[in-house]
Amino acid sequence: MKVLKVLIAAGGTGGHILPAMVLAKEIKTRNIGQVLFVISSRKQDRDIIFNKGIDFTALSIISLKSKGIFDIFNFIVRLFIGAVESVYVLLRFRPDVAVGFGGYVSGPIVLLASLFGIKTIIHEQNAYPGKANRILARFVNKIAISFPDARLFLAGFESKIIFSGNPLREGLKRDDRPRSADVGRFNALVMGGSQGAHKLNVIMPQAAGILQDSRRDMLHITHIAGKNDMDEVKKAYDKIGVKNRVFSFTEYMARLYNECDFVISRSGAMTVSELLALGIPAILVPYPYAGGHQKFNAMVIKNACSGILLEEKNLTPRVMAEAMLKLMDRDTLSSMSEMARRIEKPDACKILIEELYK
Repeated sequence: MKVLKVLIAAGGTGGHILPAMVLAKEIKTRNIGQVLFVISSRKQDRDIIFNKGIDFTALSIISLKSKGIFDIFNFIVRLFIGAVESVYVLLRFRPDVAVGFGGYVSGPIVLLASLFGIKTIIHEQNAYPGKANRILARFVNKIAISFPDARLFLAGFESKIIFSGNPLREGLKRDDRPRSADVGRFNALVMGGSQGAHKLNVIMPQAAGILQDSRRDMLHITHIAGKNDMDEVKKAYDKIGVKNRVFSFTEYMARLYNECDFVISRSGAMTVSELLALGIPAILVPYPYAGGHQKFNAMVIKNACSGILLEEKNLTPRVMAEAMLKLMDRDTLSSMSEMARRIEKPDACKILIEELYK
């Protein structure tokens, strides 16, 4: 195979960067290409990719946070600077193909790559495509989607679409045994994304606290709460006597997935893809902002009958407690896991690498 020069652009959130990193690592592991990763100048982006053995460069582009005059002016200036930086990166690296994984940083450089005649692919992680990818769809050569429902929002570009699924992190594996040595106990894994989710951090101890003593004694909660809320969440669980482990962040998600009976989480694209791949039942509370795409992701699991969708606007401790009780049943968990396994899950890295060579 020819050694390709692949530019991968992703940034703004971990949900865009993490699957892009999986593809970059796979290309390097197979020794089939030279990769340059393009991120935003945000510290969070740098922290994710730093020391991962991947060459990267950062662009000055920022997101438009509000419609205030200063923010709009700052956005336009940084966009112009980022476009100039993008041209320099493309001329210096001279990629054979550019792959955009969404987020505001990928838009300008992928668009410029297309205008320069470089082959381009965009990857959409969510069931509802983001704004950058919806704009880029008319310019790029191929559009890779993670969920079949994304086709509905890309009308007119059907000939470009390939169903790739999401590149998943290494080491994900699920045993078929009961999660607990004592099958009368249920392990719940609570997480809200890389920064935690304050709403879940507040609701979960309250919901556990109103369970009957006999049901609460059956519950063990592992909670990834984020740095700001970790101490308070730990105190809240200890106060009501629920067995718990609370982390601000962890790099051992594969192990935690394998230990849990069910997950309570936001519904980011990577989370939903991993839950389906592993067949883990879930209670999903979509983040109601940022375009509302998380609700479309959660609908994939709800429609597959492999989880429960709760709207944040209706979320109370009582609503969460009732949902938890539904999943504290072995037959229900087994049925939901089986439904998740029936969903088609392509090998995303294999498909994307094949497209790079095409």
